Amino acid sequence: HVVHACAELAKQLLQAGPGLKVLASSRDPLQIAGETAYHVPTLSVPTLANSATLAELTQHEAVRLFVDRATASQPAFRLAESNASAVADICYRLDGIPLAIELAAARTRTLSVEVISARLSDRFRLLVSGDKTVLPRQRTLRALIDWSYDLLPQTERLLFQRLSAFAGGWTLEAADAVGAGGEVEIADVLELLSRLIEKSLVIVEVGAERYRMLDTVRKYAQERLSESRDVAATCNRHLNFYLSLAEVAQPELAGPRQGQWLSRLDSERENIMAGHAWTEGLPDAGALALRLAIALRRYWIYRGLLSFGLKFSLEVLGRIGLIERNQARCLALAGVGELCNFLGKYGDARHHLTESLSIARELKDTKSAVEVLRQLGVACLGEHDVAAARTYLEEGVSFARELGDRRELAAAATTLAILHRTEGRLDVAIPLYETALSVARELKDGSNIAISLLNLAMVSITVNAIDGVHYKLLEVLTIATETGSKPIAQSALEVCAGLAASQCEWLIAARFYGMAETQTGQTGLQRDPADEAFLAPLIDHCRITLGPDAFSVAELGGRMLEPASALADAGKWLAGYRPKETTWRAC
Repeated sequence: HVVHACAELAKQLLQAGPGLKVLASSRDPLQIAGETAYHVPTLSVPTLANSATLAELTQHEAVRLFVDRATASQPAFRLAESNASAVADICYRLDGIPLAIELAAARTRTLSVEVISARLSDRFRLLVSGDKTVLPRQRTLRALIDWSYDLLPQTERLLFQRLSAFAGGWTLEAADAVGAGGEVEIADVLELLSRLIEKSLVIVEVGAERYRMLDTVRKYAQERLSESRDVAATCNRHLNFYLSLAEVAQPELAGPRQGQWLSRLDSERENIMAGHAWTEGLPDAGALALRLAIALRRYWIYRGLLSFGLKFSLEVLGRIGLIERNQARCLALAGVGELCNFLGKYGDARHHLTESLSIARELKDTKSAVEVLRQLGVACLGEHDVAAARTYLEEGVSFARELGDRRELAAAATTLAILHRTEGRLDVAIPLYETALSVARELKDGSNIAISLLNLAMVSITVNAIDGVHYKLLEVLTIATETGSKPIAQSALEVCAGLAASQCEWLIAARFYGMAETQTGQTGLQRDPADEAFLAPLIDHCRITLGPDAFSVAELGGRMLEPASALADAGKWLAGYRPKETTWRAC
C-alpha cells in the first residue's frame, strides 16, 4: 500500500548516489529502472511422506522450521518415526508457507501433530497465534491473506476468485476462457494474471507454460468466490472449456498426435474431474456429463484407468433423466461395454452392449452399430459363445464395408481375426491383421499399429516363424514408451514372455511374465480369449520346467520392477535377441 512512495524514494536516492544499492522487501516490485526482482520461493516440502526416512525429511526446509518452532512451543516435542508422516503431511498441505508452518507448530502446545494434520481441512480457523506483539495481519493465516486480498484492485480480485475454479493448474488459454467476463475483458486477463504473479498469489510453473495457486491460497480464493454472485458463471465457463477440450482430444487419441493429447489430458485430469463434479448441480447436468464420459473413453483405456472409467461412466448413465434412447446413450453404453470387456466382465459387457446395439438399430446409426457389434463379438467370445460371436463380428464387417470407412473396417477385421485365432484358423487371421496394420500405418495411428504388430507377433510365435518378431516387438515398445499406453505396454511384456518361453529361455520368460502381471494388477486389464490361448500354455510349460519355486523367484523379480524399467529391460533383451532353432515343445 506504500509501494509508489517507496519507489519514488528509492529512485531519488539512487539518482543522488551512483554507488548506492537498495535492498527492498515487498509484495510488489518497485518497478523502477535498474531493479532486479527475486521472488522468494516457499520452503521446500516433502512429497513422499510415507516412504521418506527421518534423515530425508529433515533435508526439507519446511520440516526443519516446523520442528524448530514446535520444539520452542513444546520442549518435549521430537520428530520421530511415529509422527514423521503427520509432520510431512502438515508441511506439504501448507505449501511450505513459513507463517502457516509457524502457526501450525505453535499448536503443538495443546494438540498432537496427528490431530493438527487431521484438522487442516479447516486451516484458517486452526492457524491462529495468540502472540499480541506481532502485526495483526500475522496473527492468523486468514488475516495475512485478507491483507493481501484487500489491497487488490477490483478487476484483480475478480480474476483471483475465478482462478480458484481451476484444480491442478491451468494454461493461459484456459485463464482467458474462464477468467474473462463482466468487468474483466479477455484482452486484460494476461496483464491481470501477471500482476497476481508479481504479488505471489499465482505461481508460474517454469517450462510448463502453466500457472497454479498454492493450495492454501486457492482455498481462500474459493471461499471468496463462493461468497460472490459469480460462482455459477465461473464454474460454467470452466466446465464448458474442459468439456470442449475433451471432445477435441477424442479423435486425436486415434491419430499421429495421440501421445501429445494423452499428455495434455494428463495435465488437465484434475480440472476435468472438477468440471464433472460441477455438472451434478446443473439442470442439464446429465447431458453434459454423458458427453464427457463419451469423450474420455479412449483416455481411460490408454492410461489403464479401466475401473475408474467404468465407475465414472456407470455413475453418469445412472443419473435421473438419462433414459432417452438417443445416440449419446448408445455411445455411452458402448463405452461401458468396452471397458467391461477389457476388465474381463464379459457378462456385464454383453448386457450393456445389447442395449447399445438395440438403440443403434432404432436410430439406423450404422457407424455406431459397427463399433458395438465388434465389442459384442469380444464379449461373446469371452463367454465361449462362438456362434453368437461369429454372427456379430461378420455383421460388423459387412456394415463397415457399407460405410466405406477404412478405419472401422480394419478394426472390425481385427476383431474377426480374434475369432479365427481361437479356432486355429491362422491362415485366415493373418491377412486380416496385415490389412489392419496397413491401414493403421496409413492413418499414423500408433496404438492400432502396435495392436496389429502384437497380433502378428503372437501368430508368428504360435507357428514358430519367429524371424523378425523381435523387430515387431521393438517397434511396439517404442510406441508404448512414446504414448504411455498402459494396455500396449502390458501386452508387449506378455508377448515378450511368450517369445522367451517359445525359445526355452525360461527364467527370462518368467521375469517378463511377472512384469506384465504387475501391470495387470494396476490396470485390471485382462487378456482376450485369443491372447490367453496364446500365452497360457507357454507360461504353464515354463512353470513346469523351472519348477514352482524357481518360477516364483524369477516372476517376483519381474513384479518388483517399475513399468519404465520393465519396458527398458524388455528393449535391451530384444535388441540382443537371436532366434534359436529349438521350440518350446521340444525343450
